[in-house]
Amino acid sequence: MALNWSDVDELAEALEKLYPQTDLSVLEYDELRKMAAGIDGFDGSDEPDDDDMESVIRAWIGIQFSEDGEKIPSENID
Repeated sequence: MALNWSDVDELAEALEKLYPQTDLSVLEYDELRKMAAGIDGFDGSDEPDDDDMESVIRAWIGIQFSEDGEKIPSENID
């Protein structure tokens, strides 16, 4: 099954594995699109809107900054 922009948590996990040293405080949406395109099995045929992009970044932040190293589901990030 291909990943797309609605697979927020899975996409954030894949990005963290590929780009663990990324400074998310300066990540621009164009950069995120390019990074996502590099994920094996990513189907980027749908153009993401700003909410999609923000959701992926917030989920990724949750992964990078969780206290116990466990993934924080994106719906629990404020």
